[in-house]
Amino acid sequence: MVMITEISNIKRFGHPNQLSSWMGLDIREDSSGGKQNRFGITKNGNRYLRTAFIEANQKIPRTNIISKALKTRRKDVDPKLIHIADRCRERLAKKGSRLHHAGKHRNKVKVACAREMVGFVWESLTAVSA
Repeated sequence: MVMITEISNIKRFGHPNQLSSWMGLDIREDSSGGKQNRFGITKNGNRYLRTAFIEANQKIPRTNIISKALKTRRKDVDPKLIHIADRCRERLAKKGSRLHHAGKHRNKVKVACAREMVGFVWESLTAVSA
């Protein structure tokens, strides 16, 4: 609910990168002379929404199992949205486990998964509003 109320009109953002930037989940970069130095996220954006996305990614790595309760809740939902949600679940599980097994810190993994999740939320909200 926080995501929908804070974003309000998804049509403001033509691409998921614009939404990610508006939330402050962009990567800080200092580039000069052919050198790229990348740092953490910028945190210049909507902190409530950024926090909500990061908190939504607390369980790392995610399991890739669809429970019976989830199957029953999906009964009357548009198949297009279910497909987007399944792709998101699979991609977050893959990315989370890959980064976790690579030895990345839990918080970095959460933020990386939150950035991935932004794209899928943007896609689902634009599919609903279209």
